[in-house]
Amino acid sequence: MKRIDGLGFLEYMESNFMILDGASGTYMHQHGMKPGLCPETFAIDNPGVLRSLQTQYLDAGSKALYTFTMGGNALKLAEYGLGDDVARINKTLAELTVDIAGQRAFVGGDISSTGSFLKPLGDLDFEQAVAIYAEQVEALAVGGVDFIIIETMIDIQEARAAVIAAKDACDLPVVVSMTFDEHGRTLTGTTPEAAAITLISAGADVVGLNCSTGPAEMVPLVKAIKAVSSVPIIVKPNAGMPRIVDGETQFDMSAKRFTQYVKPLCEAGANMIGGCCGTDADYIRGIVAQTKDMTPLPWRDALPPVLTSVSDAVTIGGSFRVIGERINPTGKQKLKDALKAGEYGTVMAMAADQKDKGAHILDVNVGMPDVDEMTSMKNVLDTITVKAEMPLCIDSSKFEVVEQALRMYPGRALVNSMSTKSAHMKKMLPLIQRYQAMFILLPIGDDGIPQTADGRIQEIEKAWGVLSAAGVSKDAILVDGLVMAVSSDPNAAEQTLKVVRWCTDNGFGTVLGISNGSFGLPERGFINAAYLVMAIKEGLSAAIMNPSEVLMMDMYHAAEALSVRDDGFERYISRFSQTQIIEQNADTVADAVVIGKKNGIVALIDAQLESGKSPNSIIGDMLIPALEKVGDLYEQRVYFLPQLIYSAEAATVAFEYLESKMDADDASGNKKKVVIATVRGDVHDIGKNLVAMLLRNHGFAVTDLGKDVPTKLIVDTAQEQDADIIGLSALITTTAKEMEGVIALVGQRGLKAKVMVGGAVVTQEYADSIGADAYAADAAGAVRSASKLVE
Repeated sequence: MKRIDGLGFLEYMESNFMILDGASGTYMHQHGMKPGLCPETFAIDNPGVLRSLQTQYLDAGSKALYTFTMGGNALKLAEYGLGDDVARINKTLAELTVDIAGQRAFVGGDISSTGSFLKPLGDLDFEQAVAIYAEQVEALAVGGVDFIIIETMIDIQEARAAVIAAKDACDLPVVVSMTFDEHGRTLTGTTPEAAAITLISAGADVVGLNCSTGPAEMVPLVKAIKAVSSVPIIVKPNAGMPRIVDGETQFDMSAKRFTQYVKPLCEAGANMIGGCCGTDADYIRGIVAQTKDMTPLPWRDALPPVLTSVSDAVTIGGSFRVIGERINPTGKQKLKDALKAGEYGTVMAMAADQKDKGAHILDVNVGMPDVDEMTSMKNVLDTITVKAEMPLCIDSSKFEVVEQALRMYPGRALVNSMSTKSAHMKKMLPLIQRYQAMFILLPIGDDGIPQTADGRIQEIEKAWGVLSAAGVSKDAILVDGLVMAVSSDPNAAEQTLKVVRWCTDNGFGTVLGISNGSFGLPERGFINAAYLVMAIKEGLSAAIMNPSEVLMMDMYHAAEALSVRDDGFERYISRFSQTQIIEQNADTVADAVVIGKKNGIVALIDAQLESGKSPNSIIGDMLIPALEKVGDLYEQRVYFLPQLIYSAEAATVAFEYLESKMDADDASGNKKKVVIATVRGDVHDIGKNLVAMLLRNHGFAVTDLGKDVPTKLIVDTAQEQDADIIGLSALITTTAKEMEGVIALVGQRGLKAKVMVGGAVVTQEYADSIGADAYAADAAGAVRSASKLVE
């Protein structure tokens, strides 16, 4: 393993800032890499260009270089007909940068997005993504890299797949860098804190962010990550924000101004720092100068007691947490029937209902006879992880089910549970360590359930000796105090409450299954509510309970307020001052679109048709207003990309069904026509595809030409179809200038079509400079712009 200044990769960052390199794509384009060429093969064919660039970074002070393999996965390379050449391309480029770096710098094997969303947002299966990334990682490792860098990731689940692939395929350190927008979220809605905890629990050795914004915007994001991170932090900002002037991409931040933010970034917690788009060796020299007299901040010893979902993080401790218990087939015939039939809408409805009723975490148990629990758990996770937006508690007695769930769950989960039995701990502990999961500890030892508090405490202390020696933090543990039926043992509640108090005093979080205590008694709700209040007084962290039990939920809010765990009575007042509670039930066609519930929307449409509504009136009075509301929620950052996709999918089902009920003339005659494409040389199309789907849902007839589309084909198609609008997308700066050629050709031919442009590097200023008729910052904005163009 390479050592720099006598130190290994991770060891180096304990006392030094790891200075990274800067941008590479712009330099390669300036030295002959034309749009439409495969970047990786260009570098192989022109090694001198890459050597010149990376030597400049070494001379400027970089202590880590990235291989030129960002798009070297099989899906990306397949776009150039090179999908079967992953191993050779990555190994060759890794060897080239390793040779350039010598003993002057560490080398990171660079990987990034496949360009496809994973299920349930897209079609790519999680394990398929893992296999794709593992192939690339293995080749980079053979090529001699010192660490794996997973960069510019927009989706937390795809980033997890890459981390797990890297951990499966090699023993190198793994660095992960996400991109966040100006609102501090990834494209799929993940916060910096949630992303950091999720990635660390998946196995990342360094986490952080790159691209998207300049250094100033990244300072608060680094601070947010630092507050929860138990590993070093990487930051690689752009040189400000990109602008296109006279057909050329420019970044608005000079090296001098850029480096003014280096100290604030390091003081916020950055340990690895470099430059992304728009930076060069001058920026790296500035970073070196700014950090030479600074010492990097240390990081936490362990993750805090925080669970994460795709979008957010939930802290255990301080505020009481409700773990919704209803997704469990025991005693629920409807759920049993749904699981047997492989129908998961019932599970989603239960998840949504518990969220609406105030649950913070969802317990998921799908174990029952005649059902493949492994398959059922996988399908349930696919169904609810994005839509439920709450962390999950994985509840299964089967080790292999828990293992698979932790592997695929796009967050940090709670495991229910691990007993203090020697054999069970020996089996479960490596799994807990691998995924840094939080878990419920049952003080049930080899001799069975201790009936007294002292007996349970002895089990906890014995288990803690094993767990602490294995590096497990108290923050990862929720001790179950074991609620026994008071009807058979009147002292049972007192013993359990003693355990809760002991755990509180000794730094352990706690959880109880409250309803077990009232078994065999009448009016069980009163016993449960009283038990809960008494437990909260003793410091109870969480309870597995039914959030639909109003008395229990009301009393927990009251107990929190009286226990000084609700600052300013904020949550208590919020609960009881509501004059109207809006529940997310898909009772109408519009509701189904807003919620994104495509299952059942046809039945709601049929009811409207039977009542005398016409297909056109349903579209105009229900679907379009609902989509406009979704667009508003998206722009207000209440909704994020997943919700936008689900709503669009529900609307697509509705439109297709309604069109089947229309006469042919009504279905197509009055639609405005749009030709949409990603311009020549650009192979990014996720955003363009979403725009096309939303435009169709808003009544436009859309012809999608795909990606990397020549100018002439775009204009020819618009002319043949007498299109009203041409929509152009570009994600990279070198291809955005193709838009200007399309606009020029439209003008030369005198077409009526208006041209709308958008994409990550496109701004209103650039759109105006090339004569575009409209600019759209995102998919929702594209619909509004298109509607205005055809008014």
